Amino acid sequence: MPEITLSPIRILDSSKIQKQGVLERVTDDVPSFIRSVLSDVKRKYFVCTVKENGSDLIIGILGLENISSIHKSAECVMYFSSEKELPGISDVNGLFASAFDRLLRYAFFDHQLHRVSILIPSSDLVSEKVLLDCHMRQEALLEEALYVGNKFEDAALFSLLDSEYPDYSVGFVAFKKGVVAVRGDNEVVEMMKFYSYGKEIEGTLERNVAIHTGIADSNGVMKGEGAPEFKDLLDMPFPDEVKRCMMELYEYFSKRRTTFDINAKPLYGSDFQKKVWEKVSDVPYGVTRSYEDIAMDLTGQDKIAARNLTRAVGAACSDNPLPLLVPCHRIIGKDGRLIGFSGGLEIKEYLLNHEMFGIHMC
Repeated sequence: MPEITLSPIRILDSSKIQKQGVLERVTDDVPSFIRSVLSDVKRKYFVCTVKENGSDLIIGILGLENISSIHKSAECVMYFSSEKELPGISDVNGLFASAFDRLLRYAFFDHQLHRVSILIPSSDLVSEKVLLDCHMRQEALLEEALYVGNKFEDAALFSLLDSEYPDYSVGFVAFKKGVVAVRGDNEVVEMMKFYSYGKEIEGTLERNVAIHTGIADSNGVMKGEGAPEFKDLLDMPFPDEVKRCMMELYEYFSKRRTTFDINAKPLYGSDFQKKVWEKVSDVPYGVTRSYEDIAMDLTGQDKIAARNLTRAVGAACSDNPLPLLVPCHRIIGKDGRLIGFSGGLEIKEYLLNHEMFGIHMC
């Protein structure tokens, strides 16, 4: 199956979307529609693409509406291209299900929502199959709830909770300065995040798993360094690649490993961000480079272009979803200052000392 990419929607995408007619059921003014999405903090839309003959082919527009930070919920939307617009793809329904699954993973494991739902016309059997393939359950049948084709139509309400999502979980690895959370499934690791001892866990899934495994109390507060529950984590059932990553991280923190051999794939990222992360991944253990060095690599050693790109490189490093595997802690300011690390500067300093000097700082 072709590799699927989910990228935040942009005004620059208007012409391609208009040409392919993905949103023709919604609007005939795509630029205005995109502007309204971008101006609303309760909406998040993505362009879903696959590679076809060396270029990006739009297969759909997926999004979240009415995002509630209080209830940790949102409504999903999906607008897929017609089959005639996707030549050469044999399993179109499977492709759509994989794309919608990426949206679910973003909603639950990046945006940290607890519940998502979607309304579809009860006659839309294609969308129904996509949702069922993604393990969503039909919660209700609502009479004349949608206006489709100049008439009201009954709608099926589907929903899913983060705790119901199968084959995807979070493992935890404790070290001197905190805990690394590793999210993924049996095949790939998609997200990693640092948490401090004694602090409340913000992520919904991370919080639920941490409470279940005993490394957090009933209020979702991470237990302190040395808590016995941390020692039992490797004996618990986690998805295969998550467990393999946990074992390699244990080896890394115990000074028995300097490289990682993990199947990792960031859950999100623009083309530019992925290029930055690729360059960062080339920086070896115990070595540091500056943000400007990375910018120079990206611009073919053009000093002027690199100087203008340095801030964007720093932002991409701060947004890195796979710290340690993509070692942004090894990228520092040109003057040697420690800046721009998602795990915090204290952890960045610890990791650099751990790699360069073998110092386990207190």
